Amino acid sequence: MPGPDPTHWLHRLTPAEWLAAAETELGQTAEALGRRAFRPGVTHARRAAGMAWNAVLAAESDDARSADLIARFGRSYMEHVVALSSATDVPDDVRAAAQLLRDTPPAPPELVHLGKPDLSVLDAAGAITAHARQVSENG
Repeated sequence: MPGPDPTHWLHRLTPAEWLAAAETELGQTAEALGRRAFRPGVTHARRAAGMAWNAVLAAESDDARSADLIARFGRSYMEHVVALSSATDVPDDVRAAAQLLRDTPPAPPELVHLGKPDLSVLDAAGAITAHARQVSENG
């Protein structure tokens, strides 16, 4: 079901739909990192976190508070991640996850280790998504 305003950048999806989109991005993150495609993996992880945070913004029904949140967290997925990286009113693990997503360069590391791929950006995006789900569903 489409959101209440399909032409609005934030309200084109409901909070549940934003979370579902974030979950899709998490799956694409895992797939990309699993094949060691680091740049797309980081991009999908950042998108997942940003989409999840859109659920928090879209869940706010008070227009004044919504405007304050948008001014604070921005409109783009990366603006959300950057704002979360310094937010003092989110759990420490969420702030740390946002810092990791903010600071991870999209270029692959110079030295690729054998063994399992580094899934830290997936874990970080998952932590932000879980927190966004809790906040958007419980207020």
